[in-house]
Amino acid sequence: MQGRLFRRVRAGFRGFGVLGAAVWLLGGWAPEGLAQNFKRAGTEFQALRPVQLTPAELRPIIVVEFYHHGQINAEGSNVLVFCRATQKAVPTRLLQLGPGDFCRLAFETIPGQTGYEIFYGGNPPEPSAVPAWTNRDGLLLETRKYKECNPHQLESVRKAFESSERIGSDYVDNVFHSRNPFSLKPGPFLSRYSGYLHITQPGTYGFFTSSQDASFLLIDDKEVVSHPGVHGPHHQARPGLRKEIQLKAGAHKFEYYHVAVGDSAIMVAAWEPSPGPPDKAKPSQIPPEAFRAYSVGRAVPGVVQMKDHKLFPDFQFTIRADVPLPDSDEPLIVVEFRDLSPSTLTGGGSARWDFGDGQTAQENNLFHIYLRPGLYTVKLSTGRRTAKALEMVNRIYIDRPFLTRHDEKKLPTLDQCLPILDSYDASKLDAASLRQLVLVYQFKADQVAAAFEPSGPANPQEGTSPAILLSPEQVAKMREAVRPWIQKAVKAGQAPFLTDSPVSQDADLYSLVQVVGPMARDQLGDSQLAFHIWQGAAAKIKTPAQQGHCFVEAADILITDLVQPDKAKPLLEAADKLLADTKIGLPASRLQTVWGDYYAATGQGEKARQAYRKAEELLGTYKSHTERTAWMGAHSRSTEEFLKTGQLERAAAQIRQWQQNFPTEKLAGYLHLLYARYWAARRMYEQVLGLNEQLQTAAPDAPYADQLLLLCAECEWDRGQTDRAIATLKDLINKYPGSPLVPEAKDWIQRIQSGTKAKPPKRKP
Repeated sequence: MQGRLFRRVRAGFRGFGVLGAAVWLLGGWAPEGLAQNFKRAGTEFQALRPVQLTPAELRPIIVVEFYHHGQINAEGSNVLVFCRATQKAVPTRLLQLGPGDFCRLAFETIPGQTGYEIFYGGNPPEPSAVPAWTNRDGLLLETRKYKECNPHQLESVRKAFESSERIGSDYVDNVFHSRNPFSLKPGPFLSRYSGYLHITQPGTYGFFTSSQDASFLLIDDKEVVSHPGVHGPHHQARPGLRKEIQLKAGAHKFEYYHVAVGDSAIMVAAWEPSPGPPDKAKPSQIPPEAFRAYSVGRAVPGVVQMKDHKLFPDFQFTIRADVPLPDSDEPLIVVEFRDLSPSTLTGGGSARWDFGDGQTAQENNLFHIYLRPGLYTVKLSTGRRTAKALEMVNRIYIDRPFLTRHDEKKLPTLDQCLPILDSYDASKLDAASLRQLVLVYQFKADQVAAAFEPSGPANPQEGTSPAILLSPEQVAKMREAVRPWIQKAVKAGQAPFLTDSPVSQDADLYSLVQVVGPMARDQLGDSQLAFHIWQGAAAKIKTPAQQGHCFVEAADILITDLVQPDKAKPLLEAADKLLADTKIGLPASRLQTVWGDYYAATGQGEKARQAYRKAEELLGTYKSHTERTAWMGAHSRSTEEFLKTGQLERAAAQIRQWQQNFPTEKLAGYLHLLYARYWAARRMYEQVLGLNEQLQTAAPDAPYADQLLLLCAECEWDRGQTDRAIATLKDLINKYPGSPLVPEAKDWIQRIQSGTKAKPPKRKP
C-alpha cells in the first residue's frame, strides 16, 4: 500500500537524468563465473558497463550517467569507452564526477556502430592510448563554485572560474537557464557555456545577453556583448543592447561566462540574424540548431560487470519528493530504490539494503525516507546465501528534488511517511537525523492537536490562541490524542543521552537536546527523564559553552521540579567554570537565574536577589516600562488561560519564556504563583511548597506571597495533611495580617477545627 501511494508521486529529479530513467540489462552476458578479460588500451580495468544503442538512437556524441562505486579516481583518468565491434577506444570526455560516486561522461561514436562498453577502475591507461576529442558539435555548460571576482571585468570572472571547484557539467540546447541545473540548492555560482556556433549564412548578426548577474559573450575569443556588474536581467531589447558583428559561414568558437552573486540567476544569449534598425530589435534565443545540439544523444548504461565477477549486484534510485518540516530548514527526502541485480545471481531471494543512515531493509524494490539531505553510502547485497555475499556500494547524494508547480500538487503527506519512519531503529541514527525524527512526531502531534482547535483567534485584538476557546474536556481529549506522538518523539530523541551511543557531534547533540529535553519535561511531564537527558547531554558534549548550558538545565530541574537543590550545586559550579568566558547574553543570564533559584531554595535570600538582578543585567537588552508591562501582560494572560483550560505544556512554555526574558520577576511573586498553580494542576504538591519557600526566602514581601501561601494550604489539604494545612493558614495570617485573604483563612481554620472538614474555597487553577 505504501509503495502505491508514493508511486503516484512524480517529483522529477532534474539534476541527474540517470536517476529517473528505467535501467535495462543491456548487452550480452558471459556465463556466470569468475575472472574475465578486462584488459584494454594496455591496462586492466576493474568494471564494465555496456551501452547498446538502436540505429535511431545513434548520434555523433552520446552522454551517459552512472554510479561508479568508488572505482573512478579523482582525476577521472581511469575511465574509457570502447567500440564493442572494433575493440578500439573512442574519444571520451569526462563531464562530471560527483557528488559521491556519480559520473557523467560523453563519448564520440563510430558511424553505424551501436554497441559500446564503458571500462573503468584500476590504473589509468597511458595518455597516448586515449584518442583526442575532435567533435565540435553541441554546447557544453559547466558550473563552478562561486569565487570572489570583479563582475565588471571579464578577465577577473574568467580567472575566478578557471581556479574554482567544479560543480557539474553537461551538454545543453542553448544559453537559456534560470538556475544552476547541477545544484538542487540555490546559491551563488560561476558558469561557462562553451562550444561552436555553426553559421550557415554569412552576414551580419546582432547579439544580446540578459542575465542576473554579470555575463560576457565571446565569439572567436573576442568579447561581443556583455552585461557586467550585479543586477537583474534586461526585459526588453532597448537600443544599445545589441552588438553586431560579421560572421563567415562555418564554425565559430563560442563562450559565455556568467556570475550569479546571490541565490537567483538568469543566463540568456539571444541573437538577431540580419538585424534591422536598433529601435526595432527583435531578438530570439540562439536556437539549438546553431550549436548542432541534435548531434548529442543520451543513453542509459547497462548493469555493471566486474573483472572478478561476471554477474554482480546493481541498483538504481530515484528521488521522488521531499516533505518539509515546519521547525526545520531541512526536509525529509523520499527515495525509490530498485534492485537491478541479475535474477540468476540473487536466486530469487530478497535484496539486503544498507541505506547509509543506520537503517536496513530486505526487499527488492522499496521506498526509503532520508531524514535529511546529505551524502550517503548505500550498500546492496545479493540475496543468495553464499559463503561470501557480493555487495554493491555507491555513495549517493540525496537532496530535495527540483519541483514544478505540477509536481508540488502531488507531494506525499506526512501520514504516508510515518509507516516507514516508525520502523526505524533510532539507536542507529546520528543526532541530526534523530532531531528530524523528533520533529516529525512533533509535527504529527501538532496536526492532531490542530484538529481539536476551532479556527480564528479568540480575541482578534489581542491575537490570543484559538486553543484558549477549548473547554477543559476538549483539552483532556486533545492531550490524550497527542501524547502517544510526543512519547514516540522523546523515545527516539533520548537515545544518544541514555544509552552507550556512538553519536558524538557536539553541535548536533546540542541541537537535539534543546528539542527533546523540554519536550520530556513539559509535554510529557516527566521531569526525572528530562533531568537524565540533560545530564546525559552534559556528559556527552565537550564544547564548553554547550556543556555548561546542559548543566544549567539539569540543575534547574533538580531545584524546581525534583526539589533537590543540594544536588544542583555541583552542576552549577561546573557550569560556572565552563561558562567563565561568557560574560553577557542569554547563557550567562540563564546561569545566574538558576543560581538565584538555588540560593532561594537553600535560604540565602540576599544572594538570590543579587543573582536575579545580575541575570537581568546580563541579558544586555532594555525594554521601556511600557514595553515591559505589555510583554508581561501578554505572558500572564496566556499562562492563566492555558492553566484554566488544562493546557499545561503550553502554560509551562509561557512561564519559562517569561522568567527567561525577565529574571527579576522572580521577586514580584506573580510568576511564582502561576508556576505553583501549574504544579498544583499536575498534583505535584512538593513543587508548590518548594516555590513558596523560594519566594519566602527571596521576596517575602512580594504582593502575591499571601496567595501562594493559601495555595500551599490547599495542596496540604488535598494530600491529607490537615495539620500542615492549618499551620500554613496561620502562617498567612501572622505574616500578612493586612491581606484580604485573612478572613477567608480564619474561616477555613474554624471550619476545620469544628469538625466540618470543609473543602478549601474553589479557586482558579
